[in-house]
This record gives sequence, structure tokens and C-alpha cells, in this order.
Amino acid sequence: MTSNRKILFLVITLGIAFLLRVLWILPQDHTVNIWTDWWDELAWNLATGKGYMVTNPFFSSGVAYYSWRPPLFPIFLASVYTFFGHSYLAAKLALAIISTLSVLLVYRLASRLFDQTHAQLASGICAIYPSFIFFTGYLAPETLTMFCLLTFADSLTSATQSRVYWRWFLAGVWLGACILCRTIMILFFIFVLLWMAIQRMKWKYLTSAFAIFILGMVLTIIPWIWRNWRIHGVFLLHSTDSGQALYINNNPRSFSFEPSGTAFTYDPIEIGRLTELEATRVLSARAITFIKNYPEKFALYIWRRFLNFWRPFPYTVSGPGRNYTFGHQIFSLLYTGPVLFLAAVVLFTDRKQWARLSLILFLIVYYSGTYILVRAIIRYRIPLEPFLIILAVHGFISLSRWRKTKDGNVYLL
Repeated sequence: MTSNRKILFLVITLGIAFLLRVLWILPQDHTVNIWTDWWDELAWNLATGKGYMVTNPFFSSGVAYYSWRPPLFPIFLASVYTFFGHSYLAAKLALAIISTLSVLLVYRLASRLFDQTHAQLASGICAIYPSFIFFTGYLAPETLTMFCLLTFADSLTSATQSRVYWRWFLAGVWLGACILCRTIMILFFIFVLLWMAIQRMKWKYLTSAFAIFILGMVLTIIPWIWRNWRIHGVFLLHSTDSGQALYINNNPRSFSFEPSGTAFTYDPIEIGRLTELEATRVLSARAITFIKNYPEKFALYIWRRFLNFWRPFPYTVSGPGRNYTFGHQIFSLLYTGPVLFLAAVVLFTDRKQWARLSLILFLIVYYSGTYILVRAIIRYRIPLEPFLIILAVHGFISLSRWRKTKDGNVYLL
């Protein structure tokens, strides 16, 4: 494909992607925020000079909390509010922009891993993929998380191919951004080192490139750690909602009330009277005690969370603002089912491609596995779905080529 045709394809694809997201966003009621999950409160307080804080999450008359959520998504929203006021429409349009840029990143990553055919199909699917369009209409961090993961993967593969040191630093910065968006990414640098070794780099170059990569990551997250040290007097990378997230999904009554496994069994007044750090430590301790005392039940929870994470359609008792319907489930199955199936075909059969695809494989296993251990619902899978789509496109193309050459004894994949 000529350069002009590539540019034309990208312009049309990105234009369609942005248009679809805007058409989804504009008819919504922008006077209210349906996604009431502290992100907006943190962002507005930050934008208006009150600082990074929320009203006590357990009861309103308690002390304010200053590290309740990871900071990147509230900072993103606050930057929008600073320029446009407390406008939910402006925030959603900003999400539409980065969702559209994610389509471009899918194109770049797929072309680097495979070829132009893969890049066009994968980016085209992402442009019209309903889940990506849907989440631009809500002030939830999934769209930004997806963008950060894709930018990180794009930067890392670019650094590997170019062998330019500053690109390794940039890749580290983007992993730091992923951590500030979703703290669970903190240990992924171990898999980056393993992935670099799989690429058969010379030892001297590998060690120096990895050191620069780690430097970029550390410099990105240090401001958050330093700020928490100034406020709490302790080393704190994770957000203080981690104790609550761990306990409400790992207690004797989890999965008793709703299929997602969430059960708020603590006394909010009791917990709310504690300091911010004491509250997260108490709830974490209760969850760990449950896990130690009931390992079989915890194993069952892990299995149910595995099924929740990889469901091809949502539960009808969930949904932002109102519950999903049976029609939503059928629609979700029609477009998510083939992606999950074809991606699984590649992961379990295409052994020749594992070295090339190991970064995507590591991301999928690490990201999903970490959530499944703690809390897993279907929307947490959204940031991984661009990578699953790339794999699914490869599976589809491989199946098509296999069918064409079947008489020539060329086997699947």
C-alpha cells in the first residue's frame, strides 16, 4: 500500500471512529454524572484548588480522604475542567478523542507485529467496536487505561525495533502512566524484562536498555509517592481504596448478593471513624484473614471471577444508570464472542508466533490474572480488548489463508 493510501485509510477510519463516539455522546443528559464513583469529585476538587481529596467515602461527616483513587484519570478530568468548567460533555468528548487515538495505536501496533492487512482490519474493528464507543459516554477510567496500555505497548515495540535508548525511557514513562491509572501494573516490569530476553538482545544492551526503562517508570510515579509521603508519612504507591476493594470481594458473603461478587459487609460508621490508612489496613487484614481461614472458598471465588472477567456478555443486573437487557446480552455476544474465540485460537495453537506475540500474551495474562485474584467484572477487560482484537484478526486471516491452501497440505496457523 502506498503512503498516500495509508494516510487516506487512517483519515477515514479515525474520522468514522470519532464521529461514532460523538454521535453516541451528544444525545446523553450532560447535566448529571451517572458514573458516581469518586473520579469526578476528585477531579473537580483538584481543578478548583481544593486539592486531591474526596469526602469520607464511608460516611459524609468523617475526615476527608486524600489518596482514595489512583491519580491519572482524575488529573485527566481535572485538566478538562480547568479549561471548560465542570462540563461532562467536554470530558466525554475528551474521552472520545483518546479513544480515537487508541484506534491509531492499534494500527501502529498491528502493523509492527504483522502487516498492513492486519493493521487495517484491527483498527477498522476498533473504530466501530461497540464497547469502546459505549465507554466514552461515561466518566470511567477504562478508556484512558486502554489508551495508556496501547501507548506503552507501542512505545516498547518501537524501542525494540529502533534500539534507540530514549525510546526505552519513553516506554518506561508510559508504564508509569499505566501504574498511575491502574496500580496493579506495578509489577509488570518483570514481564518486560522477560520479554526483552525473549527478543534475544545482547546482554550488555539488554541491561542498559532495561535500566533506562526502569528510570522512566520510577521518575513518572515518584511524584505520587512523594506526595503521599508528605501527607501520610509512609511509603504509599497504591490508593487507599485498595483495602475496601479487597475486602468487599473476599469475605464470607461475597457472591451472596450479586453475581459480580461484591458484598459490603462492614460497618461504614466503624470504618469511617478510622484514619485513611487505618481504614484500608483494617479491611485488608480482614480480607487476608478470610483467605487464610477459607482457602477452598477463596479458590471458588477465583474461579467465579475468572468466569466473570471472560464473560462474552454482561449480567442483566449491572449497567451504568440502568440495568442491561437481554437484548444487550445478545448484541454483546455477537461481537465479543468471535473476538474471544479467534484470540483463543491464536493463543493456544500458533506456537510459532509466541515470541512475537509474547508482549500481548504477558499483558493479557498479567492484567486479567491480577484482577481475578482480587475483583473481576467484565468492564475491567475493556482495556485488553484492543490486544484481543489484534489476535482475533490474526486468527481470522490465518483461517482464511488455511482454507485457500488446504489442498496444498498447509495446516492451520
